[in-house]
Amino acid sequence: MQSLVLAGDDVSANTKGERALLHARQPLTAGELPEGLRRRAFISFNTSVYDLRAAAVSVLAASGPELGFGSFQDGSRIIEEFVARDEVFTSFKAEMHWRQCVRDSVELCDAFHRLVREVICPFLKSGLDGDAPRTFYYQFPPTLRLQPGPSEHKRRLHRDAEYGHQPGEVNFWMPLSNFSKTGTTLWVESEPLKGDLGPLEIEYGTIAMFHGTVCRHFVPANPSNFTRVSLDFRVGVDEFYDPAWRLAGMKTARGKKGGPPGSHGREVCVV
Repeated sequence: MQSLVLAGDDVSANTKGERALLHARQPLTAGELPEGLRRRAFISFNTSVYDLRAAAVSVLAASGPELGFGSFQDGSRIIEEFVARDEVFTSFKAEMHWRQCVRDSVELCDAFHRLVREVICPFLKSGLDGDAPRTFYYQFPPTLRLQPGPSEHKRRLHRDAEYGHQPGEVNFWMPLSNFSKTGTTLWVESEPLKGDLGPLEIEYGTIAMFHGTVCRHFVPANPSNFTRVSLDFRVGVDEFYDPAWRLAGMKTARGKKGGPPGSHGREVCVV
């Protein structure tokens, strides 16, 4: 199996999570995730069938003013024109509130569940050997991220192992706003420690898949006058994922289905 500690990793021990990994037991799995699922890939989907952007606009329009985190101005429903407060990007507490808003949105959750079950899981299964049914453990609710601009705030370089994620998980990231408007996006390296960080210059209707547990990534500041909006989640892959594993000593937002408000847990999909 792939170790959670990477030799020569100059990021290790710089955070509580990375220090915890130095002494953590490894997840109990059948081995290393197949190479094809560790490589970056891009998946297209039908935005008319899975209209996550429209669902997100509904969430923002209703919950933004209610929670005091932002609002649309002058009747606009253009997602990049949502005027958000800095807290939605800089505060974990605010992120937890947004996560609960996503969980409460029937429209967004329905589109998300269908996308994962009808597009994402079949795509992952195609990268595995054999035709036997496979079990996938996907994050729910997904994380809706807002990055208002112009701002100097950014997301630091990190890998998700420090937050309690394991090598049997794959990251999925999709823009809901237009990259052509914000000019800001997620940057990811292609392999662990390779250092070849590059921008995911994709638009709504495309999903980027990458091995974010061990591949580092970051988001630069948003210099535009628009708000960047994206949705991301992770999927644990069959016998390469240990659903019972936890990183000891770390408080993470992960939890079991039915966890505390704002937490995200796992749903199971068999295909």
